[in-house]
Amino acid sequence: MPPNATQAHWPVIDNVITPFAEWWRRHAIIKENLADLDAFGPKQTALMAQDVGLAPGDLRELARHYTNAAELLEKRLHALGLSSAELAQTAQAELRDMERLCTLCQSKGRCARDLANNPDDPAWHRYCPNEQTLTSLAREGVER
Repeated sequence: MPPNATQAHWPVIDNVITPFAEWWRRHAIIKENLADLDAFGPKQTALMAQDVGLAPGDLRELARHYTNAAELLEKRLHALGLSSAELAQTAQAELRDMERLCTLCQSKGRCARDLANNPDDPAWHRYCPNEQTLTSLAREGVER
């Protein structure tokens, strides 16, 4: 009996076309983010950046990243027994700063591998730009 379409495995689709389509989708979203930001003049952009506590250059740099670029932070918080929902209530400025640093981080690949292989491995302390804040928040969470 031939396998039905839902059971078929297509390596070219799985390994080439799907990743390329994802890359293209992310690229299109980033391009749209930058175009939206460019629609504002320098003064409006500076005011927006100030409203969210960023320099205008940082706002533009964040727009160059995919919208879920900080999802690794969510996984790291979970591994440390922390909740982004709770931090949004109790440490909003720290959470926003960690999201910014995570989005701009150059160690995403290493972080993703470490989280997938062993989230408890302390190796992340050596490269994570949020290490001090995360360690402090985790310690405070234990002390509560």
